Amino acid sequence: MLAVPLQRTLVSLPNSEAFLRAIPGVAYCLVIAIVSFIIWGFYKPVSQMMWAFVISIVIANLIGYRSSMKTGIGFCSGQLLRIGVAVLGFVTSALIWTRVGVGVIAAFVVIVAALSLSLWLGARLRIGHRLASLIGVGTAICGASAIAALTPAIGAKEEESGLAVAGITLFGLVSMFLYPFLFLYTPVNGLLGGNLNAYSIWVGAGVHETAQVIAAAGAVNASAVQAAMLIKSVRIFMIGPVVFLLSWYCSRCEKTAGGRRSFVVPLFAVAFTIGSLVCALLDVNTALLLGLGIDWVTIKGFISGSLLPFTFATAFAGVGSKVSFKSILSLGTRPILVAAAVAVTAGLLAFITAVVLVPYIGV
Repeated sequence: MLAVPLQRTLVSLPNSEAFLRAIPGVAYCLVIAIVSFIIWGFYKPVSQMMWAFVISIVIANLIGYRSSMKTGIGFCSGQLLRIGVAVLGFVTSALIWTRVGVGVIAAFVVIVAALSLSLWLGARLRIGHRLASLIGVGTAICGASAIAALTPAIGAKEEESGLAVAGITLFGLVSMFLYPFLFLYTPVNGLLGGNLNAYSIWVGAGVHETAQVIAAAGAVNASAVQAAMLIKSVRIFMIGPVVFLLSWYCSRCEKTAGGRRSFVVPLFAVAFTIGSLVCALLDVNTALLLGLGIDWVTIKGFISGSLLPFTFATAFAGVGSKVSFKSILSLGTRPILVAAAVAVTAGLLAFITAVVLVPYIGV
């Protein structure tokens, strides 16, 4: 029997005493987020969130932090992370389906293949269904952001999300440098007909992180960035549905003491999906809103370009602070092998699909 309870709240509102206890840890995560933004200013292909994650892991394992910070760190890694994912939906428009054209095929091929291969390999190599799901969603959707969204939904451990993020970041960076090189200096260019739109489809469907997609597309031609981001946006939009799917999958793999499977519907994923529809409605009525004195384009740009990156950097400072090097090392090399196999497969399928679509897209 499958029980399907709902998560009743996106975040538990703390009482005054809990709020005071959370201040030191939240302040600690905020400082790390600020530092990550400063570092990101010098090297943008690695997102602010990733810098915050790395910095917090290093501090937690080499220096440590006071026990008084645990409450605030827990808030940032839990409730704040869920809030960020929910808000992300309100700047991820469902209108993306009307703008992508045949390029959407490449995005779906990669999503289905990456998720399926990761779960299959994860079962064969016995790395655990939660870790396999995190690796799959990180490759298929949008790197660390997708891992952040799925982690609380399936109850994954910090070490599992840490290892998944490490693998995704490593192979995403390799892709970021490899794709432009292959297009500019190898026969890959001929296979894609020298078509920048075909290259954009390959990058948008095959590279992991948003920042890496922008860097890989822009390294060839600035005009390729927008097309690549359209394909990437399709993958980002799928966060909500994929979180539902993998939450259900993980619930099927786990049994409660009474022998029943429990599937908890993540309300932040519901909020993401609803938010994307609201965003589409606002996008369609941008001119009307502007006439009413509401500049939706500016508001949306602020949320997606500043507010959300800072929120996720703060949240991942909390997640990274709970990661243990020893626990990661105990998981062995098999998860990295799975991440490598899934990354290579996703890149190849994205490339093959782009080659097939060349006759059907403009130059």
